[in-house]
Amino acid sequence: MSAHAMGKNVMGTNVLVIVDPQNDFCDRRGSLYVDGAEDDVVRLAGYIEKNGSSISEILVSLDSHDRMAVFHPLFWVNEAGERPAPFTSISHVDFETRKWSVASYANISYVKKTFDSLKAHGIESMVVWPEHCVVSTWGHQIAEPLRKALSSWQDVSGTAVRYVFKGENPYTDQFSIFEGLDDTYPETSFNETLYSRLTKFDQVAFAGEALTHCVKESILSYARRLGGRQNAAPIRQELRLLTDCTSPVGGFDASAALNEIHSAGVSIIASTEVI
Repeated sequence: MSAHAMGKNVMGTNVLVIVDPQNDFCDRRGSLYVDGAEDDVVRLAGYIEKNGSSISEILVSLDSHDRMAVFHPLFWVNEAGERPAPFTSISHVDFETRKWSVASYANISYVKKTFDSLKAHGIESMVVWPEHCVVSTWGHQIAEPLRKALSSWQDVSGTAVRYVFKGENPYTDQFSIFEGLDDTYPETSFNETLYSRLTKFDQVAFAGEALTHCVKESILSYARRLGGRQNAAPIRQELRLLTDCTSPVGGFDASAALNEIHSAGVSIIASTEVI
């Protein structure tokens, strides 16, 4: 990164929020590879290189799981002693009829709470994902092209990259970097500290994986909270999605996700546009 590229930013303050740019999503060898994500992180690295002087802060979220989690196969077993295949949907009825049972009896009360929370959100079933982003594994690490770009940005800017760990609660899925599907646990309740930090910037740009899940839900969580502030001074802030630095999970509707994001007041732009 050149010294010229890191010149003084006079256009206001800008934060780049990168959602879950990890090997399990962004490398073809990853357990939950998102088609297109390898190119996304290369373009995102280029965006940081080109716009380093205009980026005031970079925040990176890291999906962080244990192997024994409600959304991983190890958590479940059927009467034949089999684990569910990745992408199996398990409903409350499946649990009640013991089509799928918890592998450990100690988890029963937690799973009942999980399904109650899903029903409260209008969700009939949960997806069992391939085991992914297990803490301390290769899959949990940041994809190499982006890791190098972040390191270079730190060298020249003298600013620390900030990290947010999400998904550490094994009893509820968490897509948004701000909150889990069951927000009654302390670690999955809305992250007011993170929210307050982001509101201080003139522009918030989002990127990362995957568009249809963690990126979309993070943006919608943030936009809802911005729009729901009653009796408070309005926050004048531009929200952006770097649409060529994010990809959808296969089989899910990318157009619908983009429409939701755009309807929330977010500009859909390419990483080649001026910051």
